[in-house]
Amino acid sequence: MPRSSCQAAFFATISGLSWQRTQEFAQEIALVLMENLVKLSMSLALLALAALLSGGRSSAQDQDDQTPRNSTRKVRVKPSPISAKIGSGVHWEIDLDTAIKRSAETGKPVFWYVPTLSDSFMDRKPEIDRYMMAGPFSWEATRSQLNAHYIPVKAVPTAEQQKRYDLVPYTFVEPGFLILKADGSEKFKVDRITTLHKPWFEALLTHANASAAESPDPQPNSAVTNLVTQKIETRMKQATDVFHKGDHRQAATIWKSIADEYPEHPLGWKAAAEAEGFGPIVRGFEVDSEIPVAVLKAGIDSAGSAAPKGVYKKEDVTKRSIEFLLDMQRSDGAWVDCDYDFGGTDSLPNVHVAVTSLAGMALLASKHALPEKATAIESAIVRAADFVRDDSHLNKFDRDEILWAYAYRVRFLSRLVVDRPELKPSLQHGVELLEQIQTKRGGWYHEYANPFVTATALVALAEAKQAGATIDQEKIDLGIASLERDRFENGAYPYGSSRRAANAGKAGKPRQVAASAGRMPLCELGLWSWQKASDENLDAAIQISFDMHEHLNTALKYDDHTSNMAYGGFFFWYDMRGRSEAISKITNKSLRQKYERQQQEIIMSLPELDGCFVDSHELGRCYGTAMALLCLQQMLDQK
Repeated sequence: MPRSSCQAAFFATISGLSWQRTQEFAQEIALVLMENLVKLSMSLALLALAALLSGGRSSAQDQDDQTPRNSTRKVRVKPSPISAKIGSGVHWEIDLDTAIKRSAETGKPVFWYVPTLSDSFMDRKPEIDRYMMAGPFSWEATRSQLNAHYIPVKAVPTAEQQKRYDLVPYTFVEPGFLILKADGSEKFKVDRITTLHKPWFEALLTHANASAAESPDPQPNSAVTNLVTQKIETRMKQATDVFHKGDHRQAATIWKSIADEYPEHPLGWKAAAEAEGFGPIVRGFEVDSEIPVAVLKAGIDSAGSAAPKGVYKKEDVTKRSIEFLLDMQRSDGAWVDCDYDFGGTDSLPNVHVAVTSLAGMALLASKHALPEKATAIESAIVRAADFVRDDSHLNKFDRDEILWAYAYRVRFLSRLVVDRPELKPSLQHGVELLEQIQTKRGGWYHEYANPFVTATALVALAEAKQAGATIDQEKIDLGIASLERDRFENGAYPYGSSRRAANAGKAGKPRQVAASAGRMPLCELGLWSWQKASDENLDAAIQISFDMHEHLNTALKYDDHTSNMAYGGFFFWYDMRGRSEAISKITNKSLRQKYERQQQEIIMSLPELDGCFVDSHELGRCYGTAMALLCLQQMLDQK
């Protein structure tokens, strides 16, 4: 669900692109803006006509109409006075220099929490910081350990500090922290912290400062205070258990009651954050599953909260990922942890339908791996299907993300109708809605028309046809023509479709190939699905995507475009999934197995410390985990 080309172009322009490339981006921007201005003018004209016909007055029916309209307005959570206190139980120093001075005086090392960098590409800076403040810095044991055995400081580094400690984008991905000695020198640093786990975090602190484990808190809490804390922790666990059973509303009620009763306790502040929907538990970032001792022992040697390479096998991550998805599903069948709102807050219902469809597909594809939970998995799949089939869960007025809801719903239902033919009318209905949002020029769009969403639609419709749905071939032909019009001779694709002359017969420049490498396998798959691309086309796209994987990998865990080639964290598993599917279509068995081994090796280097997956904070761990499961299940020939 990538960002608008306008934003990508802006990054390109300020990042020192050549004048020629900047002009190319500018032309694409102008075309997109012109199309949107025309649409806006038409909308304003229609509104003026409606007002004229109604005598300039709104009818009672109009006044009562609360139907959401397409908007890019983002309505994000504003913490309450209680939840705004999260993390303040840690005795933070005011700045790094003061912390280092106090470290020299006390002999305690500095714990420097770096919430972000001043020149970071991250979009979700406040949200990510809140996960840390309501997570580790609200946990009683961690908070006490920091206050007793460290000099904690929370500070965005200055330019000089960034240079001294090598805190630059790509090299350091927030959030993270550094442990500094009394002289200000670095002992070690940890960044890319996405999954929050108490024993893992405490093991890091103990590893950094052995005295934290050997000596007691110099100012121990009173017995009464400890009893109160234990009581709150028991109720917090109760709320978490209720949440993981799917009753999110009841869990929020329990968390709110804790916050109301203990408004001055750090755990009361955390409870308020969870009740208000932005805490790390409800967003799936804080987990309490058991993890291997090897993960705890590895500690600092792993890349942030990623598990050390080799700790987990394919069957391990499959089982753990299934269990995580089951824990995060709401009782009505939906997965709603994702808060990807680039298309506006009104687009979130469609994002949730899309993610729920993907999670349902992932469980369907991997359910054989956990036979002891077959009943729970089947129930989760049925509830997910019921949720996505219900159009009332969509915002059909949203133009920004509706494609993903329609396309992934069609793909999910196409898999289900094999054993549940009664779902065929729902599949047909989904197909018709997907066909209806095709543009007159034949492409599909999310925030704008582009080849990768056109390919997504073509793949979905091909699967629907195989499942027995009736497809409008004229629309398929138009879609294929649009994709072929965008395609360069060497398989590169522009970031957005435009009205420029066809690219066919022209070779994409090296930079264009690199920029589209992640999406090339999916785009070729869109053509291949309708017999318009060969194995050789798929092979070439897959090889290029592997060769250029470094650009995609750089974007992992970023919530925005990370370079002037328009990669972003939200592209990671989207592109990985396209590559996995393209690999599965290669008919040459030895070549396919070669690619499968290569792809599986990459996937198995990516599990988080609990064996699940993520690509960006805003799309969430459920989306990343579902996509990773789908990728792994394509690797059927590998052990």
